[in-house]
Amino acid sequence: MIWDPSVVRRSPQLAVLDLLVQVTETAVIALCAAHPALEHVPSSDQIPLERLADQVVENALATVDALDRYRLLLRELERLDEETFAEDEPLF
Repeated sequence: MIWDPSVVRRSPQLAVLDLLVQVTETAVIALCAAHPALEHVPSSDQIPLERLADQVVENALATVDALDRYRLLLRELERLDEETFAEDEPLF
């Protein structure tokens, strides 16, 4: 991942959140690879370790969803802020 320095300066939290999303998605892929039954076996039939891995995956996906919504809201607020400044009357 390569970040645009101007974006990082303007919204440093977005860069960190992008990294967190990538790491979380990678962890989900790794857990699914380590426990292939997660995709095919109902949680009631899983061994305890697989049930726990399933819970971690569910929580990770919920976290990614929340982070995506947060990032979208921040970008929308930035866009609205830019529009507000663009519509302001000149000071002089």
